[in-house]
Parts: sequence; structure tokens; C-alpha cells
Amino acid sequence: MTNAFSLSAIFDDHMHLRKDGFLMEAVHKFERAGGTAFNLVNLPDYSLPPGGYYNSIFSETIRLADLVMKKSSIFSLVTIGPYPLDYFYFEKAGMDPVEEMTKGIDLASKLIQEGMANAIGEIGRPHFPVPESVFGDCNSMIRYAMEKAKDVSCAVVLHTEDLDKNSLRQLEEMAYSTGMDSHRIVKHHEKPENLAWNSGVTASILASRRNVHEALRIGKSFMLETDYVDDRSKPDKVIPADSVPKRAMMIKAENENWEEIFYNIFIDLPSSVYGTDKLT
Repeated sequence: MTNAFSLSAIFDDHMHLRKDGFLMEAVHKFERAGGTAFNLVNLPDYSLPPGGYYNSIFSETIRLADLVMKKSSIFSLVTIGPYPLDYFYFEKAGMDPVEEMTKGIDLASKLIQEGMANAIGEIGRPHFPVPESVFGDCNSMIRYAMEKAKDVSCAVVLHTEDLDKNSLRQLEEMAYSTGMDSHRIVKHHEKPENLAWNSGVTASILASRRNVHEALRIGKSFMLETDYVDDRSKPDKVIPADSVPKRAMMIKAENENWEEIFYNIFIDLPSSVYGTDKLT
């Protein structure tokens, strides 16, 4: 299949797929628009029993990535880890959330070390107010994930509440204390305005027109994502699967230095963050 651009990579940093979703329809939609690679992030599935939960969802995510690469020209990175709301899933089941999610981080890091996946995530904190004890437990697991990521030399993808300058600095300090490079910490669904603070944490920005224009105006390096969820009952959730290559087309039309911008967004930064040379 011919890509829409001569440059060698159009990378979506955060994509979800489901076996009961649009799956390959969504992949081919991304591919037809010019997309060449994405980061496949596991989705929670609370219909599963809590026993062996992470074995089930991690193996399914890895299987879906393999399917994508067999049935399309797309290259897929894989990100696996405990989702923040898993805390309440295990709590409701009468299990210790921290113990279970820690096991999930351990399993994710083992699979990454074995070459089955590329990053731990999306981990972090719920994006809504929670008791201070839950907030503290989540911070402990972020720190633990950073420690494990340093051990296996991988990135950590964060799902959190909207961050401000101070909370970004706290994440940088947490990374520093574990010996992890902060640029390998990816803030998923980051606000483009936060680029102005020049944090060492890597920003992954939702690929809306407004966000891309604002991020390019500020000028700091960033990645683009759809956070596509692949739900047949809610098509194009969060934004359509082909949004990143469409924003790439917009960038090309509006910027004389589009090749440099493409290289920064789609090749240089993600290759550095995820430690791969397979995006081109």
C-alpha cells in the first residue's frame, strides 16, 4: 500500500484496539491515510476475572499487535501495564490493589525484557479526585514502574490528571531519584500549553488541529496521539484512527520545514523514547 507521504514514518503514539472493535478496519483506515506505525496500548477489561488478569490483557495486546503486523504494513510498538482504575477493580474484588498492580508491573517488565513489548503503561493516577491514600498508592506504583523501567531500559507511559508546572517537576524529580531519564517518561494526553514549561517529561498530545497549531507555535518537541479506543458502540472514540496522518497532511500544507517537523515528531523523538530503530 502506498503511503500518503514520501517521508518514512507517520507514528501515532497512543492507540487502543479491541478484538470485538473495528480492529483491522481501524488499522487500514490509519494505513490508507498515510500512517505507518503506532504504539498499541493495552485496554482494561473488567469483564475478566481478577485472577490472572494481567496475563490475560497483556497477552491479548501482544497478540493484537502481531495480528496488525501480519495483516497490514503497520509496525506496532506495544505498551502494557496496570491502568490506574485497576485499583478500584481489585479493591472491589477484595484484593490488595497495590499488591496486584505491582505484580502487573513485574509481569510487564518481564515481557519487555523478553522482547515481547516496549514500554510500561499506561500507568499513573486516576484523572478525577481520589482519596489521598489512593493518590499516594498510585505515586508509589509510578515510582516502582520507573525503577523497573530503568532495570529493563524502557519507557513509561503515564495516565494522570491534568498536570501543572509543579506536578511535572515532581515527576521529573521522581524519575531522577530512580535513575531513569525523564525524557523516557511519556505524559499521555498532555496539554500543548505545558510545552512552554520545557519539562524533561515527553509530551504526547492529542492530534486535534488546535493542539498541533499550539504545540508548533511553542516549538518544543512532542509526539502526536489519537488515544483511539476502538469501541463499536462509540465510533471514532477518542478521535478517529486516521487523525495523526491527517494532521501530518495539515502540517505539510502549512509549513515549509515540514520534513524537519515530521522527523522530530514521528521519528527522532519516539525512536529515542522507546529505544527502537524500527519506525523507519
